[in-house]
Formats: sequence, structure tokens, C-alpha cells
Amino acid sequence: MNSISEAQKFRRQRATPAMFGLAALAVALVITPQVTHAQWFVPWTHSPSITVVANGEDPRIPLVEEATAFWNKTLDGLGSAFRLGSITVVDRQVPEQDLQQFGSWFVGPQGPNRPSAPASLLAVPGDLIIYLAHSDFVSFAGWFTPDGRRVVGIRGTAYSPMGLSNVARNVIAHEIGHAIGLGHNADPKLLMCGRPAPCRPGEFRSHEPRMFPLAEEENRRLLDMYPSNWRPR
Repeated sequence: MNSISEAQKFRRQRATPAMFGLAALAVALVITPQVTHAQWFVPWTHSPSITVVANGEDPRIPLVEEATAFWNKTLDGLGSAFRLGSITVVDRQVPEQDLQQFGSWFVGPQGPNRPSAPASLLAVPGDLIIYLAHSDFVSFAGWFTPDGRRVVGIRGTAYSPMGLSNVARNVIAHEIGHAIGLGHNADPKLLMCGRPAPCRPGEFRSHEPRMFPLAEEENRRLLDMYPSNWRPR
């Protein structure tokens, strides 16, 4: 597939100051204690808008666009009516420490009582918020917040293996896969391989830019969550 040309179909916006005023009001409403919901196998009830938070012209921004195009093309090929929404890019400081602390709750079997997302991570508009960080942590996709948002954190490219060819592309697609409801498998040749299997992001290294494939069971799972008659609620 020509994922670059597909990615170019997405409308990228730059956030305006007015958006942050609305976001601040929304944050004020969710600072109270939250109860998180299931991370995997729970579908979106609407097409989520995507906000990418990055410092300046981060080279991973086009990779988010490419990953979004990959998932939308996959869903289209399956006959699903669900699509990821438009992308807005926000140029602002990434709250690195809060990302590290929040993300640590989504690595391993921590149980159902994970903490709510800190206000700093919800202080931008958008349903699916993707932070392109510069610090060292395990990339993650958080659970749904009570108001139906999800936070994704992507590890900095200065930390191995994120700087290797083709790795960041697939890590971003992998975490978006979690954000739309998929879990892990144990096959290192597939996109959604992960813990507790021993496969790690370095498996995505490739001299040619490419997305790793999905398992047939994952395709079936996507269509179960997002069938041809899926409609926003």
C-alpha cells in the first residue's frame, strides 16, 4: 500500500488559543476522581478526533498520519463503517514526568484500579490524544476516561530502539491499535505482538518502511467491535 499518499488525505490542523480555553473548561470538569474502564476490546462509540502533542516539527507527526491512514484503510478493507477522525497538531511542551508516571500503570498486570489521567495530559482538545515524548518510558495507550477520551504516550526517539529504521512507525500504529480496542498477540511477525510475550519494539526494525500485518483473529475482532452497520452513538 502507498501509506504516504493515504496519509496525505488527512486534514491536519494547528490548534488555536481558543481551543485551549474550551479544553481548560473540560479539564476542570474531570479533575475529580475518575474510574477508568477496560483498556482492550471496548470500542469507540463515535469517530474520535486525534490530537498530536509535539514540540515543533517532530518527524513522528507524519508517522501518526501514516498510522491513522493504515488503520482507516484496514477498517475500510474489512467493510467496517468506523473510521478514525481528523488530526490536529498542538505545538506545546510535553508533560514528560506525568507521561512517565501515568504510563507505568499500563505495563504489566496492574489490575483494574489504575489512576485517572492527570489534568496535564487532558489539557488539550481531542478524543484520542497522542503525546510524542522525548523521555524514556514504555510507549502506552491509556484506558478510556469517564468522558470517553484516551491518552497515548510514545517514547522518545533518543532511546533504543525508537531511533532504528521503521520502529517508531510501527510503535505508533501498535499503540493506536490498542486505542481502538485491540490487545496483544505473541507472534513477533505481527503488529500487535507484545507483553507477556517476549517480543519488543526492536522487532519492527526494517530497512524498508512498512507496517507489520495483523492476525486474522484481530481482523475479526475489529469487525466485531466495528461492524458494517456501526454508527456513532
